[in-house]
Amino acid sequence: LRDAAVAVLRRSEQPLHPREIVARAVALGLWTPTGAKTPEQTLYGAIFREMATKEQPRIVKVEQKGKFRLA
Repeated sequence: LRDAAVAVLRRSEQPLHPREIVARAVALGLWTPTGAKTPEQTLYGAIFREMATKEQPRIVKVEQKGKFRLA
């Protein structure tokens, strides 16, 4: 899902909320829902884990509440 999020954010000209990222990834066929109840929360956590563990994360948080963009 994180790779799909990167692809979605590449196509977007503005920062997006994880819920928007998931919806666009599904619409574009980049990610297939797995039956998880809260994929947007899973994505949110995955983004923060990447930001905390990688020297150069691919996705970063912006000042707008809960929105992300490409680094």
